[in-house]
Amino acid sequence: MKKFISLFSLVCTILLIGCETTQEITINKNGSGSLSNTSDMSNLVGMLKTMGGDSVNRVPNTDTTISFAGIADSIEGLNAAQKKIINQGSMKLSLNMQDEKLITKANFPFQKLSDLQMLNAAMPKVSEAISKKLPVGDQMPSGLGAGGKGQFKTFDDFFDVTVTNNLISKTLNKTKYATVPNDEYMQSLKQMSGMGSPITSNYVINLPRPAKKAEGKGLTLSQDKKKVTITVTSDDFFDSPSKFEYKIEY
Repeated sequence: MKKFISLFSLVCTILLIGCETTQEITINKNGSGSLSNTSDMSNLVGMLKTMGGDSVNRVPNTDTTISFAGIADSIEGLNAAQKKIINQGSMKLSLNMQDEKLITKANFPFQKLSDLQMLNAAMPKVSEAISKKLPVGDQMPSGLGAGGKGQFKTFDDFFDVTVTNNLISKTLNKTKYATVPNDEYMQSLKQMSGMGSPITSNYVINLPRPAKKAEGKGLTLSQDKKKVTITVTSDDFFDSPSKFEYKIEY
């Protein structure tokens, strides 16, 4: 199992071939809600089986839920309020080697919109910590693959999210984005994306009431104006990062 985890970590960190991620935010009328991150890495399983040989084929199927309680305490750079919210989260892991299925879904409930603001700010650090600390024993978490080198990043690292009781927006942080050309990890993703293996990222926002205004190049608004969907790829991140941006008034 540990050999499989090491191999999986390497593949997901360096290649991320065919991966698809979905971040879904649900905001209730009272300001509570949830933030979830789903990663479908099923396309990788066949490649892992080929690369890993018999040791991978012997990996048992897994369908389990992992609590994040206590994990946040070990993440550097988080304040007490962020740690409290993250400790309430959990992740469902579904792995079936025969069916070539590998899906993880992390879910974080929140009680007020300020909690969502803090969650968004903390998620890059949380993703890195999960990828480093949870792959032990028979448990494998979402986003396996920091490789222990502290280089793991997500596209969201380079954007700022603002949340109020009538507005949610995402804007490019130009200062952070200027570091991408010199970032070894991000350049490895760019190389694989350029070879025809882009990562697809979906962002779904369920609003408590119809949107008054919804702006964004890649944005789609449902007929009732309460569901916003943005679908982008790693190609967009490197060639046109503004496609990740949006501004929604509701």
